Amino acid sequence: MLKTESKIHELENELKLAKLKIKKTVAVLKRRTFELNTTNNKLESTNKMMEALLDDQSSRLNIIVENSPFGIVLTEKGKLIKINKALQNILGYSQEELLSLTIKDISHPDDLYNSLKLIHRLEKGSIDNFFIKKRYLKKDGTYVICKTNVSAVRNTYGKVKYQVALLEDITLVEQQSKMLKALNLLSISILGKNDLFDISWEIAKNTADHLELEDCVIYTVDEEKNILTQVAAYGKKNTKGFEINNILTVPIGEGIVGTVVKTGKPELINDTSLDDRYIIDDNVRLSELAVPIIVNNKVIGVIDSEHSLKNHFKQEDLETFTNIANLAAAQFNNAISLANEKKIQAEKNKLLIKLAKSNDELNNFAQVVSHDLKSPLRSMSALISWIQEDNEGGFDNETNNNFEKLLKKVDKMDHLINGVLKYSSVDKVNETIQQVDLNKLVKDILQVIHIPSNITIILKSELPILYSNKFRMQQLFQNIISNAIKYNDKAVGQIFIDVKEYDNKYLFSIQDNGIGIDEKYFKKIFKIFETLEVSDDNSTGIGLSIVKKIVTMFDGKIWLESEVGKGTTFFFELNKEQKINTEIV
Repeated sequence: MLKTESKIHELENELKLAKLKIKKTVAVLKRRTFELNTTNNKLESTNKMMEALLDDQSSRLNIIVENSPFGIVLTEKGKLIKINKALQNILGYSQEELLSLTIKDISHPDDLYNSLKLIHRLEKGSIDNFFIKKRYLKKDGTYVICKTNVSAVRNTYGKVKYQVALLEDITLVEQQSKMLKALNLLSISILGKNDLFDISWEIAKNTADHLELEDCVIYTVDEEKNILTQVAAYGKKNTKGFEINNILTVPIGEGIVGTVVKTGKPELINDTSLDDRYIIDDNVRLSELAVPIIVNNKVIGVIDSEHSLKNHFKQEDLETFTNIANLAAAQFNNAISLANEKKIQAEKNKLLIKLAKSNDELNNFAQVVSHDLKSPLRSMSALISWIQEDNEGGFDNETNNNFEKLLKKVDKMDHLINGVLKYSSVDKVNETIQQVDLNKLVKDILQVIHIPSNITIILKSELPILYSNKFRMQQLFQNIISNAIKYNDKAVGQIFIDVKEYDNKYLFSIQDNGIGIDEKYFKKIFKIFETLEVSDDNSTGIGLSIVKKIVTMFDGKIWLESEVGKGTTFFFELNKEQKINTEIV
């Protein structure tokens, strides 16, 4: 009994302890539940705040992405899944159209290989991002050049889940850079070239290479035949060297290039299939750009390029071609000028040879004729003298006067023949240039010519020492001085010889107070055999012609001022550096 009671008592104590533990556990649970509820409330509040913050950040990010001036695209395994507005504008597609395409669809075929290599390295994990300059195809069939930065978005296992690409359109910058490079290289390649053929081939080749054209053809204008002819070509028409397969000629005014020549304005054709003027050359191409080469407001050629795609050429290409055409025009002008100079020089040389031959023939003729004329003149003079001697006192005064006149005419004829010989031999005298003291030369002349007692010759200035031909200088001064003496009718005749010095010239003047010359004879008196109406029977009309010829031979000038009854002044200008102009003689 006692044992049972003891057992019950023990169980009651254990129960009390168990209740106490339960009570404590419940209290702990209540406290923990309160704390958990508090934590849950805080976590719920935090989650709401995080969701709101993420929504706000996502909204801000979308705003940034959509308003970025750069094209942004998110791809998954090459497929486009997110595209911003800037990329749509760059490529000309709508968002719906782009979402149905892949990176391969919008990549230029020639740039795709390098792009795929870098993407493969990205997926292997060897790089996290890369930069590439790449061409992308637009909806209209043309392409843009973009600076592209691609980054990987990886999952927790390091695998590439997405790719984010940032695209900057640098097409215009690249085109301008390419244009400047092409112009610089073209300038270097044609520098110093003076042949139209060489220049044309350099332009065609360099333009096609540096601007990556399918072809480039240079036409030149033949005005006589009224056609354009291909003189240089780069592309399928040029398979070797500097040869053109099936050279095309186009009438001016026909075709696109012919129209450019006629109007002088460039033509940019986006679709040649819609243009009736298009002339098929080696292949049908759908775009064409033709720009005139203009020199001195005249079209002398055309730079032409065609492309197999529609809408290939842009305004920037037109500006580039215009700059190339301007560069070509300057070089073409030099080449044409040089060719013309060579042609003129060749013709001039032929004329000089012909002139020299004519001069030789004329001089020989003058010598022969003068010799043949002098012999009968001498016979005539002797015969007249014999007749007078045989019939001395037998003729009346009138007959004797006629014989005297006849003798004077014979004498004048003799002077005339001598003058012709002198004139024809002016350019045959030894052309030696030596020091000539003009003061001494003039004084020597005054000692040998006849000066009437009523005429005074005065040197107003010290005459210079010239390096010239002494004989010609003597002929020059003596003829003018003699002319001034011969035509002086004053009781007190005066002749003044003067000179003025300039930088590289001397201006000489010989002035008289004689009969003077009417202005209508100013040019006439320098022509051979021309004399004044009042001249005497002894005038041959050759002296001043010799003067004119000598002055011209020394690249000088001669002219006169005169007033009838008051006198004449002859002016002649000579270079200080004397050189005989052999082209004149």
